[in-house]
Amino acid sequence: MAEPGRYTNTLPIRKNMPADTVFSTLFQDSDFREALTTVLLPGYLPQQRWFTSKGKHIETCSIAGVYPIQADGGIVLIDVDFSDGSRERYQMPLALNTNRDLRTQYQQHHPGLILGEITGTGMLVDAVARKDFRDRLYTLMREEESLAGGLCAEAGKVLRDGPATADSVVPAIDTSNTAIIYNDSFFFKLFRKLDPGLNPDLELVRFLSEHAGFDHCPPYGGCLGVGRMDDEGYLNLGLMSGKVDNRGDAWELFQQLTERYFAGEEQEVDAETLGRARLLGTRTAQMHKALASAGPDRPDLQPESLTASYRKEISDAALRLLDRQFAQLAEKLKSLPPTTQVLARRVLSVHQELNARLSGLRDREMEAQLTRIHGDYHLGQVLYTDTDFYIIDFEGEPLLSIPERRRKRPPLKDVGGMVRSFHYAAQGQLLLNPERYTGRQLADRAEYWYQVVSQAYLDAYFAECGDASFLPPEEGDRRALLELFILEKAVYEVAYELNSRPAWLPIPLSGVLSLV
Repeated sequence: MAEPGRYTNTLPIRKNMPADTVFSTLFQDSDFREALTTVLLPGYLPQQRWFTSKGKHIETCSIAGVYPIQADGGIVLIDVDFSDGSRERYQMPLALNTNRDLRTQYQQHHPGLILGEITGTGMLVDAVARKDFRDRLYTLMREEESLAGGLCAEAGKVLRDGPATADSVVPAIDTSNTAIIYNDSFFFKLFRKLDPGLNPDLELVRFLSEHAGFDHCPPYGGCLGVGRMDDEGYLNLGLMSGKVDNRGDAWELFQQLTERYFAGEEQEVDAETLGRARLLGTRTAQMHKALASAGPDRPDLQPESLTASYRKEISDAALRLLDRQFAQLAEKLKSLPPTTQVLARRVLSVHQELNARLSGLRDREMEAQLTRIHGDYHLGQVLYTDTDFYIIDFEGEPLLSIPERRRKRPPLKDVGGMVRSFHYAAQGQLLLNPERYTGRQLADRAEYWYQVVSQAYLDAYFAECGDASFLPPEEGDRRALLELFILEKAVYEVAYELNSRPAWLPIPLSGVLSLV
């Protein structure tokens, strides 16, 4: 077996080898494929920030697809089997560096993107750091090319009208995908972990910007994928969107606003904060109305009736979540700090009351429609400018499968997520900056800020929605449905913070109590 990082290829490059077969010929060699999957990948993958299962033991790797897009580079799909029986598929843009300049560039600036040396052939690398590879991706999408094996690309209006060539950079952002920015005008998200089925981010941004006229999400630029979009096994490899000039995300904005609020002595929330909350409520409603505008020519997007069976389903799911998370909270109660224990005991004492409230929705008849929604809506999914907001990242809850993320749901589920995010904004300001607020009793002011700001958001949302068919006509029904989703989100947060960030646990605990 070859040592890690080196492999003696039995098919060294020959001067008379056709230039367009170098990459594909290499992947036809069984010895190379074995060395890649058994030696190089098991050591390389856990070192990458986009590899989501670093805590799992890799059992085997296998090549699921090879798609050459230029002479010395292409896209490779890798299946990773873990010792726990699970499997994940990843996209790897790979290239062979055969000239000295490219090899030196990677050795000096991108050593972490080198998979290994292949004697007689070249240096195998992650291709995203190569300008010519990024250029090729841009051309693929702008020209809407279809290549062998089912690799195909599509361009949106803004990309078709864009320049034929574009400069590009790879920003250093820590995400589970890889980003490429073209001409400071287009943002390309290359998905690393792949799931079969149409990615909701592609599907919804494409519909909102190309068909529904919604101007407050990034405009659809194009996409790259394997297969047809309406195929069950379609693999979305990347999404291009118009880049939105912004000052950051709305979480950063509201941290600035809460800092200013706590620095003053007045309890009243300032006009700028309330104005921002109202505008976000309006933009949320406009997003939901645009998503609900799909007609029968788009059955995957067209609204459906909220049935009694669906009410039962979401009520039962919320009850199961409540029981499961409360049992976990009770189990870990004694390990919590004393002040958090007091709060946790109060939450545990209202278990039956919460059960009754969630159960009441199951038998509460109401008329409304289910639509496609954002699915993972919070302040971090909204960009802000000097005067407005833009909603991003329509992928949905990352822990759900793509079919689950594409399910139609009550839009109030998004609204509940944003309400919870306002609660985090106020309480998080205090939690993240203890030295700034030492000795000051601000918990009541934080709760007041949350109540006032979230109400401003809700008032604007419902005013913009009017009598939209995706909302129950009766005010009491709207409130009951919204409270279910706020409570469900808060209970989910209890489990998340309990296991990931125990210091943050008081935030969702107080959120649960605020509902009773």
